[in-house]
Parts: sequence; structure tokens; C-alpha cells
Amino acid sequence: MIDEITLTIPRLPAAHRVAHLVLGGVATRLELTLETLEDLELAIDAVLDRVGPGASDTVTVRLRLADDSLETVIGPLARPVLDEIELEPDDALGLRRVLDGTVDDVHVDGDRVRLTKTVQTVG
Repeated sequence: MIDEITLTIPRLPAAHRVAHLVLGGVATRLELTLETLEDLELAIDAVLDRVGPGASDTVTVRLRLADDSLETVIGPLARPVLDEIELEPDDALGLRRVLDGTVDDVHVDGDRVRLTKTVQTVG
């Protein structure tokens, strides 16, 4: 099964809740474990909290469902955010370290970040 949901939201912190609602709906549909849902929420929030001003007033969150994983693509992101994501983690608790601790794969594609999480379902 492959499915895709694309959400375009304002670059405002209050709009990030909409991404949570959509992710929650996906989690319910896929019967994801609470731990998997919380990891995905933390990863998405970590990126969305840093989107800041950009060339457009919106940011896009794309959720792509595959048989055993959920891929989230967020962007466009400003260069400083992408640089922080591309840095290898050190002892500091930076964005890359948060992402590495919550998803299975982090990859920068142009001005977007792709986060992949193997999904675990209830039961």
C-alpha cells in the first residue's frame, strides 16, 4: 500500500497543530503504536519549530505511507536549518541529534528534509 497526503500550512507556530491532527489521523488509520506516533510528532515539531521566514508564507508537509514506513518531507526550509540538519551530531542536543533519535533516516533533498520512520503497529 502506498498513499500520500500533502499539507500546506502557514509558517506560523499555531498552524503546526494542523500537522499533528493529520498525523494523528494517519496514525489511527495505520494503527501505529503510541511510541511511533510520539517519535514522529517530535521529529516534525523539531523541524517546524525552525522553519522561520522563507521565500513563501507557507511550508509543505508531505506524508507518504508505504508498507512498513512513513516518509515525511518538509519544506521549503531556509539554508541555516538545512545546515543544522546536515551536521553530524556531537554532544550538543541540536536538531540533527533530535531527528536521529526519533526517526530511522534523515536526508536533505534541495530545500527540503526527508524523514523516514519504520512504522510499528498495535497488535
